Amino acid sequence: MAEALTKAGRYQIVGELGRGSMGVVYQGFDPVIGRTVAIKTMLPEGVSPQEFQEYKARFQREAMAAGILAHPNIITVYDFGEDNGILYLAMEFLEGKSLEKIIQEQTVLPIETILPIYDQVCGALDHAHRNKIVHRDIKPANIMILSNGLVKVTDFGIAKMMAMGMTQAGQILGTPNYMSPEQVKGRQIDGRSDIFSLGVILYELVTGEKPFGGQNITTVIYKIINENPIPPRELDASIPAGLSFVISKALAKNVDERYQACRELAEDLRNYKNLGGSPMVGGGTVILKSPPRAAEPEPEITVPDRTLPLPGPAAAQTPPPTSVADTPISSDAAPINIHMTPPAQARRQSVPQIVWVLAALLIVAIAGGFSYWWMIRPQTKSAPATVQVTPQQTPPVVNPPATEPGGQPTTPAATQPAAQDATTGAPAAAAPATATTTQPAATAPAQPATPQPAAAEPPTPKPAPAPGKPDNHTHAAASKFGQLMVNANVSGAKISVDGASDPTWVTPITIPNLPAGTHNVTISMTGYDNYYQVVAITAGQTASLMGNLSAPSAGLKVVTDPPGVEVLIDDKSYGVTPVNANLAPGTHTYTIKWVGAQPTQGTVNLKNGDLKGINGKAPVLTGIVEARTIPPGATVLESGSLISGNGKTPTSFRLSVGQHTLVFSLPGYKPVQQQVTVEANQTTPVNITLTSQ
Repeated sequence: MAEALTKAGRYQIVGELGRGSMGVVYQGFDPVIGRTVAIKTMLPEGVSPQEFQEYKARFQREAMAAGILAHPNIITVYDFGEDNGILYLAMEFLEGKSLEKIIQEQTVLPIETILPIYDQVCGALDHAHRNKIVHRDIKPANIMILSNGLVKVTDFGIAKMMAMGMTQAGQILGTPNYMSPEQVKGRQIDGRSDIFSLGVILYELVTGEKPFGGQNITTVIYKIINENPIPPRELDASIPAGLSFVISKALAKNVDERYQACRELAEDLRNYKNLGGSPMVGGGTVILKSPPRAAEPEPEITVPDRTLPLPGPAAAQTPPPTSVADTPISSDAAPINIHMTPPAQARRQSVPQIVWVLAALLIVAIAGGFSYWWMIRPQTKSAPATVQVTPQQTPPVVNPPATEPGGQPTTPAATQPAAQDATTGAPAAAAPATATTTQPAATAPAQPATPQPAAAEPPTPKPAPAPGKPDNHTHAAASKFGQLMVNANVSGAKISVDGASDPTWVTPITIPNLPAGTHNVTISMTGYDNYYQVVAITAGQTASLMGNLSAPSAGLKVVTDPPGVEVLIDDKSYGVTPVNANLAPGTHTYTIKWVGAQPTQGTVNLKNGDLKGINGKAPVLTGIVEARTIPPGATVLESGSLISGNGKTPTSFRLSVGQHTLVFSLPGYKPVQQQVTVEANQTTPVNITLTSQ
């Protein structure tokens, strides 16, 4: 049936995008609003009625989760429905590659590519967890990288609605290779289970290996529960110690030793160069010590090229500073003693030795420059004398310098011309250094003295302009900076770059003088969820960022029996049941407009992240039956049951709308059976004459 599918609900099928064991994903078109969509369907062939209901519930959960989670890094689901036994979801059409496809093309990804992906995925899952929804099936196939670099988390089909309890503890749902220990045990889970899955993916992206491999599901599950994976740094010595620390912490078996929120994982991942250590079970740290041995040359390490031509900006790879923790252990190392230390917080690494050496050289250079300036200072502090001469005369000597043997001057002052007596031509007597010989006004203009060279001083380095501040000077360093144009769907939102901010940084704005490279940008506004994105700045160019801040929201689902009943929320129609409404936190009124009956009304109070449900059942419509008999005193039965009340005619009673069969009986008289049609809120008279037996 799926091969010949041409429509699903109101959506037209354009072509097939992918096919799995239980469903097909199509490219579709919504003719109502002219939008291209993706249509996810379930193949009904060979599915039992019970399995069909289970998959229907899964589709409904995915639609409900999407109705609650409005986030730029979570795929948008537009609609859910059933058409001729085919379940379908209409969702956002994405053009890009899944992370699974990227891993197949390039086994290992550089950290510069991983960072912006994980920053967005962690932002999406952190938003879901704060709205009390756990994804439960985080894997590379459910992470999409779009052509513009935007990341989308997809497939919330088995998401657990913690507020509604829509799945029970004991159910094992998810992909085994990426499940957490508590998930494969079927225990109660929370957002930290998704963090474990992120750790599994991160391990695979960095090392090219799965942390819990196996030939069958049983082996994989056993390793997830009982075995710790090989630390990434032991598989590849070029992996920084801080990055290995982050991965190991995310993969902690004990949920309390794991990252407690996705934002914590994202922060440590961005700061991996300043982290060290290697967490293990129990929260301790393993310190490896080798016995003393003869010095030997360190093995040469070749760092593999990890360039991934992903769409979107990526910063140039900068190797982490070399430290003792980054020194690899050679394969022929002496036996290793393992010591345990108590759990400790990750801390910054000590300053590398090369930094101290450079600092010492800088101090020596400054001291040498100062000494040179001090030595030449006494000979250059006095200004040269000013002399005026006649055109026929050679300028007289002023401040003749002392000479060394051979007549060579001892200072640059010897470059001044020697003065002579006007009559004899003999050298004139030396005048004080500040003396000036004055000639009549008719004499020729004075010859300027040769300028004395200034003492050499070390040039003062010019500081780079502060981010966001204008630079009033032109210099070569300007080519190392770019600018960022930031806007958002909410004006006046605050902006911070790498944790720094300025009161003037509000949307919309262009921030100048940002160093070339990647920067973490946060856009925040009171009453909205924060927006995070990693932006690449290119020297001399302007990058742009459009933030989509999502307001706090809550979900309300209205289901009725029978379905197809109109629902009003705050006097606004939300269509017919089942209704999934995404509302602002607060108190809301709802009205269920039954056909032929009084509407059901009520109020519901929603908090941010709530997911509440209302189950409405159509009220039973009734009418009144007035029964009389001749002679009176007969009993009245309906469907074999005695009518409520005294049960003796004359009497009146209520029955549901529709056809009913009444039986009248009186001792000594023949029973009488009578068909009665009851109408809503109407009185139906029934008059019976009994005949004696």
